[in-house]
This record gives sequence, C-alpha cells and structure tokens, in this order.
Amino acid sequence: MPAFLEKLTKHIYTNWGDRLGDICIVLPNRRAALFIKDHLAKILKKTSFLPEFYSIEDFVAHCSGLTITDPLRDQFTLYALHRDIEGDQARSIEEFFPYASWMLSDFNEIDMYLVGREQLFNYLSDAKAMAMWNPDGRPLSDFEKRYLRFFRSLKQYYYGLNEMLSGKDMAYQGGAFRQLAEDIENSSEAWPWEKVIFAGFNALTPSEEKIVKHLLKTGRAEVYWDADKYYTDNPVQEAGTFLRRYFKDFGDTEPLWKEDNYAQQKEVHIIGVPKNTGQLKYAGELLLKQLKEKGSLDSTALVLPDESLLLPMLNSIPEEAGKFNVTMGLALKNTPLFSLLDAVLSIHHNAERFSQMREGRQRAYYSKDLLDLVKHPWFGMLSADISEKTHGSLEDMIRKSNRIFFPATDIVEILKTYIPEPAISNLFPSDPGPLNVLASLSGLLTTFRQKFIDLRKDGSHDLGVELEYLFRFSNLLQRLQELVQTYKSIDTLRTLQMIFRQLSGQERIAFRGEPLQGLQIMGMLETRTLDFDTVIMLSANEGILPAAKMPNSFIPYDMKQEFGLPTYRHNNTVFAYHFYRLLQRAGDVYLLYNTEGGPLGGGEKSRFITQLQHEGPKYNPGIHITEKLLSMPPQPGIRDTAIVINKDESVLRLLQKEAKKGFHPSSLNIYINCPLQFYLSRLIRVEESDDIEETIDARTMGIVIHEALRVIIGGHLHRPLDKGSFQQFKKIADAEIKRQFGKYYHEDDISYGKNYLIVNVALNMLKQLFDREAAWLDDGEELFVTALEEGLSTSVQIKGENNISQINFKGTIDRIDSKAGKVRILDYKTGGVVAAKLKPETWEVLFTDPEYSQALQLMMYAWLFHKNHTEVSELEAGIISLRAPGRGPVMMHPPDRRPVDTEVLEEFEDHLMGLLMEIVDPDIPFAQTEDESRCKYCSFKTICNKTVSNFSY
Repeated sequence: MPAFLEKLTKHIYTNWGDRLGDICIVLPNRRAALFIKDHLAKILKKTSFLPEFYSIEDFVAHCSGLTITDPLRDQFTLYALHRDIEGDQARSIEEFFPYASWMLSDFNEIDMYLVGREQLFNYLSDAKAMAMWNPDGRPLSDFEKRYLRFFRSLKQYYYGLNEMLSGKDMAYQGGAFRQLAEDIENSSEAWPWEKVIFAGFNALTPSEEKIVKHLLKTGRAEVYWDADKYYTDNPVQEAGTFLRRYFKDFGDTEPLWKEDNYAQQKEVHIIGVPKNTGQLKYAGELLLKQLKEKGSLDSTALVLPDESLLLPMLNSIPEEAGKFNVTMGLALKNTPLFSLLDAVLSIHHNAERFSQMREGRQRAYYSKDLLDLVKHPWFGMLSADISEKTHGSLEDMIRKSNRIFFPATDIVEILKTYIPEPAISNLFPSDPGPLNVLASLSGLLTTFRQKFIDLRKDGSHDLGVELEYLFRFSNLLQRLQELVQTYKSIDTLRTLQMIFRQLSGQERIAFRGEPLQGLQIMGMLETRTLDFDTVIMLSANEGILPAAKMPNSFIPYDMKQEFGLPTYRHNNTVFAYHFYRLLQRAGDVYLLYNTEGGPLGGGEKSRFITQLQHEGPKYNPGIHITEKLLSMPPQPGIRDTAIVINKDESVLRLLQKEAKKGFHPSSLNIYINCPLQFYLSRLIRVEESDDIEETIDARTMGIVIHEALRVIIGGHLHRPLDKGSFQQFKKIADAEIKRQFGKYYHEDDISYGKNYLIVNVALNMLKQLFDREAAWLDDGEELFVTALEEGLSTSVQIKGENNISQINFKGTIDRIDSKAGKVRILDYKTGGVVAAKLKPETWEVLFTDPEYSQALQLMMYAWLFHKNHTEVSELEAGIISLRAPGRGPVMMHPPDRRPVDTEVLEEFEDHLMGLLMEIVDPDIPFAQTEDESRCKYCSFKTICNKTVSNFSY
C-alpha cells in the first residue's frame, strides 16, 4: 500500500518531470511538503527546479497580496471601535477582549463561508430583538437595551475592522479568503504557474471551493483526493460526507484517488486503560514491543488528540526508542516557565488590586501568591546553592507567620536571606507598572539563562528544552513591551496579565527532531496526508475524539444552519474523516482510551471506535478487532490493600510514651474513628498541612472566643454572678474580642472583607451568650463559676502483656460552675450540637461510634472531675452552643438516662478500661477503618489512598 504522498510524488514526476518549476502544489499543511521533496529527491535523475509548495493559508496570503494580521492586534482595533461606538458606556478592556475574540472567530467564519453579510447581521439583530420582545408591553430594561444595541452594532464592528485593514492592504485570515475568492477570475490571470495542484483536502470552505472550482474550470488546476471506498461508497458513513459531494460537484466520475485500502488485512487493538498515567505507561510498553518486533519505529505514529498529554508522553518514551520527532508543538502556557512568570504577574496584579481596596495603606503582597512563587521548582534556581532550603524554609516561614499580606519592604527584607539582590529587584521592582514589570521579568529570564548555561558547562545537565523556553518567552516579553508602548489601554497589571496569558496560549514551541525518520508524535490535524504502518492513538474517548466543545460564538446554532456556517455536526464529520483516513493504510492500529469517568460522566470510548467495531469486519473479515480492558498496575506508593501497623516493640514504645504523656478525650475519639489515624497523629506525629488562614477559620474563632470568655469571666471566679453581671460583661466584650484576634492576625487583615465580618460574628456570639446567661437566671438567682479552662489529670493501672502498666489521662474543661447547688461541667462549642448524639442508648455505642464523640468527651470530663473531687457524688455535663445560645446548655445523658453519679462513672470507667486494653493489646494492630465515610475530613486520606466522593445520590 504506497503512501498517499509517495503516490502523488510519482504521479507529479511522471506528468511534470521536466517542468516541475511550472507547477504549484497546495497541501493542507506545510509538513506534507517535506515528504514530497524527500520523495522527489530520490527519483530525480538531474538537477531540477522544484514546484512551489504552499499550505492553503499561505497560498491565499501569497495570491491575494494581503498581509494576514495578528489576531491580538485585531482585538485592539475592535476595542478602539468599541470605545467609539459606546462612548461613556464602553466596557473595560478586560471585559471586552473575550467578546472581541468571539467576534473575530465569527467574522472569520462569515468570510470563509462567503455568507451574505448584510442579510446575516440584519437577521441576527432581528432575531435578538424578537427574543427580547415582551408580549405584556413591558418596556426593555437598561440591560436589555444595551444587550440589543450590542448585537445591532456587530455590523459596525465588522465593516469598521475591514475598512481599517483594507486601507493598509491587510486582512484577517477569513477576509483574505473572501477577497481572493470573489476576485479569483481576475487575480488568477497573473499567476505564474501553469498548474495548481490541490492534494489531500477534505472539508473545503465555500471560499476555498470557489477558488478550486474556477481553476478547474479554466484548466489551471488538478485535484487529488486521499479517499477510500470504505467511507465514500457508503452513503451514511459520515467520514465521506464532503468527498461524496465534491466527486459530484467537481465532475470526478473516477476521482484520483479513491482506493480500497480497507479491503486489506488490519489488526486493530482497542484498549481501555484507567487514567491518563495508565495510557502513557501502556503506550511506552507498546513502543518497546514495536521496536523489538520490527527493529525500527520509522513508520510508527503516536497520535495525541489531547495535547495536554504531550509533555508527560515525552517523559514516558523509553530510551530505546531513539530519535523521535514532535510535530504538534507545545503551547507556552503548558510550560513550567509560564507558571513561574504568571505567578510573578499575579503577585503584582493582586497587590495592585488590594491596594485599591486598602486605600492609604502600604503596597502589600498576598501570601498565597507568594507561596505559589516560592514553591515553584524554578524559584530554587535563583538561590546561590540551588538547595531545597530556598523552597522549604522560606515556605515554612510564610506559612507560620499566618499573615495574609506582606508589605513590600518586609518581603524584600525576608528574601535577602535566600536569594541574591538582582533577583529580588527583578521579582519586586520598586515601581511595578506594566513596562517596569516586563523589564524585570526579562531580567529574571537573563538570570535563569546564565544559570542554565553554567550548568550545561559541567556536562551534568542538558537543559536544551529549558533554554528554548527562555528564548521563546524572551521574544514574547519583547512583543508585550511593544504592545504596551503601542496601546495605551494596557495600563494596568490586570490587563497585562490577560494579554500575557492569551499570547502564551497562542504561541507554540516547535520541538526539533527528524521529520522523516523515527517515531512521529503528532496531534490529529498533523496526521493529514501522512501514512504509517503502525498507529498508536491515545485519548480515543468520546468528547475528545471528536471534540465536544465548539468555539464561542454570537451566532445561534439555528442561524448557523440557515446560513451554512459550520456547527458541531460539521466538526464531527471532519474528525471522522481524519480518523478513518489515518487508519486506512495502517496494518497495526492501537486505540487507547481512558476508562476513568468524572463525576459528570466520561470514560467512554469514541463513537468512531464503536462504529469501526460494527462496520469494519462486515466490510472486510480481514479486519481483526480485539478489545480488552486493563486494570491499573500497582504504582509505587499506592496501596490497594488496607494499611495495617502491627504493634512491634518500636510501636509499643511509642504507645508507652503516649500513655505516660497522657491521653486526652480527643485521642480516644480519634482511635474510635480510625485506629490508623490514632497511630499517625498521636504516635508518630505526622503533621497535617499548615496552611495560612486567608479568612479566619472555625478553629481560630473558637480559640479566640474561649480566651475572651476566660479573661472576661475569669476575674469573677467564686463570686456570685447575677443578671447584671452578664450585662457588664457585654460592655467589655468588643475590646476583648479584638485584642484576642490581634494575637493571630495583623490589624489590617481583620479590618475589611470576610475577616471583618467574622470578627463581628464572634462578637455577636459573645454578646448573645451573655444575654442568654442573664435570661437563664431568675430574678435574684445567682451563679458561681468556680473554674475556667481547668486542667485535670488522673491515672489508671492496667494489666497487660507488655510494659505498659499505667496510663495517664488529661483534659481541659472549659467551665465548671454551680447553679442551685448542682455542679455543672460545661463545654463551649462554636460548631453545631446535635442533642440526640449526647444521649447514647448503650455504652457500646458510646465507645464505638464516632458520632457520639461529644458525649464521650463530656463523660471523660465528668470522670476526670470525679477522680479529682470525690466529694462530689453527682453532677451535670453539657454543651453551650455559641452558635445557638438561646436553647441553653444541651445536657449529656448516660445510657438509660440516669444521672451522672458515682455509680454511672464507675460503669464508665469499666468500659473505658476495655477500650484501653484494646489500644495497648500487642495482638490488635492499628488498622484503617472500614467505614470510608469516616475518611471524608481526614487529613491522612491521601496516605491511605482513600478517595471519598462528595456527591450524594
């Protein structure tokens, strides 16, 4: 089965061998020309002029004589028009730019498809007016009027843009196609070629079709198709939709070339693999298999419909594969250097934004932005010794400070300990305007470039790709500087970052490689006109192949259908052709898809695969299709079985140390929830992540309220408190709450926004509590608070088969008081309290179900109090909910609703001993809980490889 381009080359040589310089060859992409030139070089017997080669876009630009504009500059032109049209009602550039991008996309399609412009814009305006019409006669709102005016003005934007460009002999791509198509009869007369050969096309736009038809009609063109009977002769096969029409419209009774490659034998392997990492690993194994069986990967294509897999795929290619070529290119936004530069821009953009909110205060940097910067892998390169010290200690310092904002002077002073002065100035320029920030970023790139060059000199690092990143971003920053100087509307860092992100998404790094040898790595569009013996395709999933998303547009779907503009159906048909054409000459095909779905679905193989499974063997029994589903092989660090920690000597020593130190009620509750969690948090002390509190969290608010209560009420211990006492407490609550919050946050961080609201919520909780405390007392009734934050301890002796003979217990009781002669143990809670969970029906429930953790805590407090005050034979224990103080203390009731007396506390101790014996029993390991609902809020679930769904059905 000769490849399409090889066959085309031989045909051209046979017919134009002596006159190759008289023809022009137009192809779907530039890469195909490399293969034709290579084939010609092998068959030419003497020196000869070669044909001129063009992609269809380059051909139109050349023949029209127009300069194709930069889309970004077109957006600025549209914004200038927007300000002229809207005047004082104009949107900001950040708001308008996404609309400008949609406009350009629509204008391109309108012109590529030769749509009647007046008719479409009038139709669109009328359609929107009908949609906004109110049958009840209600007048349009200001928003509705503005919305309608915008759609009516689309025509002004279109003609305004084209008028400005035509005066400079410029056009956006669609405009150039329209102009050449509408003037093809005149302009083609001056072309120097005897023949224009169009080869390998499928879905021509009406403008392209008009150009080709005219040249065919005048004998100036030839068309060569890359088609197969499998999809062209089947009237319902979508891959052949366009070709069937062209054969008819162009008068091709015997089109060149329609072959029957699907009549040949094929081995098609459909493999479902969980996760993208599984696909990458399996693809690497397939490459090794192909290399072993065939000795070379010269005719092997690795196709990635999902371009986000390019970098991880490059890291998964085995070394034995040798040289390879990457055709698809990598967007700059997918490189690590982009994330570093974007982090720096975010630092300054947010500082600019916050300085407007915090008027009159010094410029300050947001801690989260600073953490994004210092955690970046490249940031450590700025340190003199390139050690992890730069990452770790600086990150820890920022986190432990618990500051939301760092003044500019402070962060500069802090960084002096970690990185040299030039880098600090480039990261934090003294005057961070758009141009200065860009100049600083350029200086930062220079620092990295020198660092990488020095590393390459010692031969231990290649860093060729990293240096390419630096080169491309240097050019991008230079371009941005030119744009800032040209367009005065780029006057804020927010605008600058928006343009930076857009450019980084458009610009691509073309990886160097050998385009004619070795493994070829490409996207779907890059496969056009190329043929391979072996095709390995990843991400052959529905929603990716074909793509589920269509570009944003102002033109509704039904109107696109009416005017012949492309819809998602058109795109699906185009992708179908690319898929079946790529497979038609391949003998071995491997189609991998991700079996893992998301919360909203997914994990399905492409409809094209299902179609091939159904139709292929019927068309040709020699098409052998196999399908298999793979399970993910065990990965290092990922456990498929439960984690079990046996209590060997080292673990028992840790347990003995903890027992001597003292168990708290929270320790026992953690054990009941999950023994492994107890081991991780209490024995080996695995630290939970210590994130900066950007807004005051519930834990800090609880601590603050507890401390405020201790200070306010603490000066009146053992004194009678009546209604008036609590009204006096209210008067000093405001100052005390703010003083307590000041221990954790800078004054600036609690004086606005969410934190300001939370401080007031805490204050209201305190005042409402004092109001309710007064209301709970009858006139003349008094209350005695005897202790606040009272620390109590005791110990018990146990008999076990290890060296643990004594266990100590500790607990801190929020409040101990007496009312009407009854001792009360009270715990303050800022969270919710469920009264039913303070009333366990049995002791077993109390010691096995973590939902009764508050009841267990109160029983522990009562037991500790009784151990220290044996003279008290009966007491009460309950919770005061600061969230809902109106309900009064919610009291805990032991099983059978008995009072908390000496008998009950002795029973409690018996069951407590049973739990302790289990904890210290060397034969009972610390194992994961089997109830995964308990893992939902556990900080260690990643260690256990637990994934807990947040969805309920």
